[in-house]
Amino acid sequence: MLNPPPGPEPDDADLASLLLIRHVELALLRLFGEGLVSGTTHTCLGQEYVPVALAPLLDAADMVFSNHRGHGHYLALTGDAEGLLAEVLGRQGAVCGGAGGSQHLYTGGFLSTGVQGESLPVAVGAALRRARDGAGALALAFVGDGTWGEGAVYEALNLAALWRAPLVVVVEHNGIAQSTPTERQLAGDIGARAAAFGIAHHRSSTSEVGALRAELAPLLEQVRSGAGPLVVELDVPRLGPHSKGDDTRGAEELAALGARDWYRVRAGASEQRFAAWDAKQSALVDALVAELVSRPPSDGRARAASTAPHLTPVAPPAAPAVPERVAENLNRALHELMAADPSVHLLGEDVSDPYGGAFKVTRGLSTRFGGRVRSTPLSEGAITGVGAGLALAGERAVVEMMFGDFVTLAFDQLVNFAAKSVSMYGRRVPVPLLVRCPVGGRRGYGATHSQSPQKHLMGVPDLDLYELSPFHDAVPLVRHALSTGNPSVLFEDKVLYTERRFTGDTVDEVLRWRLDGGSALGTAVVGPAGVERPDAVVIAPGGLARRAVSALRSLLLEDELCVRLLVPARLYPLDADRLAELCGRAPAVVVVEDGTPGAGWGTEVAQALHTRLWSVLRAPVRVLTAADRPVPAAPHLEDEVFVRDEDIRRAVRALAERVSAERVSAECGTPECGEER
Repeated sequence: MLNPPPGPEPDDADLASLLLIRHVELALLRLFGEGLVSGTTHTCLGQEYVPVALAPLLDAADMVFSNHRGHGHYLALTGDAEGLLAEVLGRQGAVCGGAGGSQHLYTGGFLSTGVQGESLPVAVGAALRRARDGAGALALAFVGDGTWGEGAVYEALNLAALWRAPLVVVVEHNGIAQSTPTERQLAGDIGARAAAFGIAHHRSSTSEVGALRAELAPLLEQVRSGAGPLVVELDVPRLGPHSKGDDTRGAEELAALGARDWYRVRAGASEQRFAAWDAKQSALVDALVAELVSRPPSDGRARAASTAPHLTPVAPPAAPAVPERVAENLNRALHELMAADPSVHLLGEDVSDPYGGAFKVTRGLSTRFGGRVRSTPLSEGAITGVGAGLALAGERAVVEMMFGDFVTLAFDQLVNFAAKSVSMYGRRVPVPLLVRCPVGGRRGYGATHSQSPQKHLMGVPDLDLYELSPFHDAVPLVRHALSTGNPSVLFEDKVLYTERRFTGDTVDEVLRWRLDGGSALGTAVVGPAGVERPDAVVIAPGGLARRAVSALRSLLLEDELCVRLLVPARLYPLDADRLAELCGRAPAVVVVEDGTPGAGWGTEVAQALHTRLWSVLRAPVRVLTAADRPVPAAPHLEDEVFVRDEDIRRAVRALAERVSAERVSAECGTPECGEER
């Protein structure tokens, strides 16, 4: 292939930016070869002109989302070679303190992440935030052609088109996805895919900065003016390997790509001027690298800090005269939250009036709050990403899963983006996002609509898990969840929605209750009044609370056992020390959950209590779970799967009998009676 004829020369600023990116990328490959860079290093050699052309077209209010191949994007927009090189080298002065590395960069309005397609739903959320301001700002997301195999791309494009979001998707089409030619993994073409959503598409193959900028300038202005989203497809050469040394292409193919390299074309067109700038930027990068490798290691903290979000306190509402049903309480919580804070958005499937959500929890919200409440397509992953994008852009978002089972479709956005973003950029990045999940069975919905998936989200750093119960007021609980800056999930057992909440301090004629600490996150402590050391403790969250209360009543009246029930509002992080204190030196503990056995919340609690109460317990903590099989639809079969109040009663009674027998044995003190523990 012959070299393409050169176009107009780039000005000094563009040439300096192009050559800075080129020499930083070459330096990174060299440093990897010297063993000074570890992990992945995806260079953009040959593609540098794309972000350089776009940079002057972007405003300070815009937000840019990049991907694994994002060094050039970052440098064209910030010029911060020192911060980038220090980040990849893990040295002081790193933009993200060395915590992000090559793929995870965040500063100002720029963010990159390493999961393909992940940033597109987030960019839609950021675009909605910018559209709300009405100032003509937009969100721009860079993706590769290989990313068009990800479902998140299509969910995001559908939402962007439906909502006419000011979103620009820049596709750097280099014809190869890691090592596989795009033609072998992408059916049809990208333009037709954009057209299927009614989204404008522009394709260009020029590598001239000025020409590309001139093509894109009026298109971006149309997006700013409300024309809706835009997909820009740019044919670019990828001269380097996918990451470091993993290039499987032959010499002939690489030579053909090299002939298209803007660097080679420009060097031949303006040899003297180009050579001067080339030498200058090469020397700048070399000097910077030499200085950086002598710096001390980074400490994991970024150069700048972010502050956590803050919700203005409001006076607590007067308690209703008649105890609310749990669904009514949750609906009131959302109404009061959105009324008090105009930055709160609600997203979910069929959440708008007159339907008001599958369980009517969102009734009246769309009528009252208009555009801040959006009924969405069936796109659990994308709407969670949109919520995260809104949160990242300074808003707050509540996302409703129609059924908690479907949260598995949003795992990537919750675990890999929302939770990790809080700390993986070397600073605290608030992501005030709450995902509501109706969970549990006993409604005849069958295996895919009746699960309790809490354990699948346990143990994720910076992802808080809560569970609603009839003892906890959703008004302060929801407000708290959105005030911490951590993304969170609220599990809501479906059988509770129609049940009334407990108010005051009375459960029935024999049981009393209180909230430990009196706060929204306090554990509900239930039991006979005046009992300092109970015979046993039952720990049960959410929808199990009613069944546990029934078991406590039977144990007291029929078995003469004084049992204490603990109902925590927060499942994770677990306050194990306080939970152990609330056990009150009871000799036996039963932990109950509706999830399946193995690696669950109950085993986490049991392990924590064994560690703290070993000298007090007279028997191992017993964990009761649902059966180890999918939930059947038929009521009589479904009843066999879940923990029943009678199961709790039997477990407590068996432990109490074991404790009693051990006490008798210890008091006897003879070999026939057994040895004291």
